[in-house]
Amino acid sequence: MGDKNVIADRYFTSFARQGDMMTFLRRRSQNREWLRRPTNELELVPMEDERVQVAYKGLPAYDEVLADTRKNTKLMLKVPDSTYPGEFLPVRDCAMHTILSRAGIRGDGLKRVGHEKYAEIINACLKCTKGLALIKLSDGKVSAVHGGDETEYKILDIEELFQETIFYLHSQYPGVHYVESSGTYDHSSVSAIWELSGNPELIQDYQNALDTYGIKRRVYAPALQLSTSDVAAKSVTIHQMLLCDNGPQGINLGYPIRLPHAGNADIGKFREQLKQIYPRYQKAILSMQKLLEIPIEHPVNTMIGIINRYQLGKKIGSNAVELFVAQNGEGPTNAHEIYYGLNELLFFAACRGKDNTQLLKLEEKLMRVIQCDWSEFDVSGTVAWK
Repeated sequence: MGDKNVIADRYFTSFARQGDMMTFLRRRSQNREWLRRPTNELELVPMEDERVQVAYKGLPAYDEVLADTRKNTKLMLKVPDSTYPGEFLPVRDCAMHTILSRAGIRGDGLKRVGHEKYAEIINACLKCTKGLALIKLSDGKVSAVHGGDETEYKILDIEELFQETIFYLHSQYPGVHYVESSGTYDHSSVSAIWELSGNPELIQDYQNALDTYGIKRRVYAPALQLSTSDVAAKSVTIHQMLLCDNGPQGINLGYPIRLPHAGNADIGKFREQLKQIYPRYQKAILSMQKLLEIPIEHPVNTMIGIINRYQLGKKIGSNAVELFVAQNGEGPTNAHEIYYGLNELLFFAACRGKDNTQLLKLEEKLMRVIQCDWSEFDVSGTVAWK
């Protein structure tokens, strides 16, 4: 863990200890700035533009950040009254989807044009966009361009969100502790997991149900995960989880608590949402128990159908199906075991180098599976991959 190379777009780190994570988040807060500017005064500029070259000539202090930008977006954002040379700020890769959104551009068509034409098209749209832009400048680059009017994006400081969570958990859940190395950070998102080992009553009925159905799996603790982003990758989200002694270590239970960066969102609203953790966990664990009651006659077809429908990924999906068959066979089972098998997708996605934000998005898709109509996918015959 450390700040070395933190300016890089592909930067990623994890934290063995909670204190390491909080120290790191504090430094990120210290190296972050929010700027509000009229959207129609912003300009996206290719790095090879002569104005950029002249502005940065003879300034070796910027060599590292410019070199990384050249490997990624190859773009600068001209922001009036900013302190960077020539008012040109390097653009981070994670900022692009918010810039496109601010310009009112949807779809993937622009990916087929060169970055000069790309910038030209976006600039034409920015010039026609009314209102303010809220620009996040973090560790030397533009990381996001949100809507900057009062009714649009609401800043929720990441360090403060984690501080409030830690304080609340320690005051309300005796025995809570940070799960070692669960904290992760990249420029798009931050997440961490805490084990609620002092509240075994949350999982006792569920463990009894597993025993009744003859499932040899021990759930040793309830847990929760906090994940968030300030580049519009996701809302502030609290996931209820199970920690198990075999199979996927962390199982997401669904029914997350969310706070979007909009409307009346603030730290006070988040404090109120923290109070929902216990009742929401009870609801989520009951939903998981009900999966035990749903018979599945064709597990392979069910898994393939769900992976296709929810676009979970063919390659990692085939890995998960093969593992499920190797461990359980192809005979009848229940929806609960299928869901556990599908959670192996997260392991295979991580093995294929998916970043933290991509894994969190995959988790979001998996959670929706819990409430699907399982009978729709439990069909005979051959189900083809899509």
